[in-house]
Amino acid sequence: MSLLPLAKDALTALQQADPGLSALVSAGTILNVAGKAAVAVVKKGAQLITYLITRREDEEQAPSAPLSITRPHVAILVDLNRRMLQDVARYLDEQNLDADMLVVTNDPAYSDKVKFLDPNQPEEWTELVQEFTATMNAIKHQLGGAQVHIFLSTPLPLAFGLGAVWGTVDLATVYHYQEIKKENRSTYYPAMKISRELRQ
Repeated sequence: MSLLPLAKDALTALQQADPGLSALVSAGTILNVAGKAAVAVVKKGAQLITYLITRREDEEQAPSAPLSITRPHVAILVDLNRRMLQDVARYLDEQNLDADMLVVTNDPAYSDKVKFLDPNQPEEWTELVQEFTATMNAIKHQLGGAQVHIFLSTPLPLAFGLGAVWGTVDLATVYHYQEIKKENRSTYYPAMKISRELRQ
């Protein structure tokens, strides 16, 4: 199954969920299902909430909690500046990557209204990086042998902070989003492999 329809089903699941529900549920709770998508809360903090989006094999049967990463690839979307779920899913489809998706956002409703960070509140930025660290530590045991793909839609200082806490021990590929004006489209490029070799 391609990931773009799954991403669309996930957006439906998030939009149909009770707006206050994601603030109340605990980690591991299945927030909602729609079509082939199941959306679960992986971790929530004061500013960030992380959703796991995975596919349901049987639309007639309710998925059992907790959901876990089961695919050979996992895409981590740090989604603060621009809603990129469908663009990432489209790219993963083009690359034939069978992936579960983790969406890290500062908007529990994952609405079209982006909540921008206040540059006059540096403690919020620091807290976001700390919450990201806690989230990644919570899910690393689930990753197993899955290849990690990181897509960022964040201000540059925050991306720098996230990279600092990710480090070079855990392997990942970080992607760059760019418009191709001649073709009137945009896509992602695998910009950098994260590994210990970066330190040499």
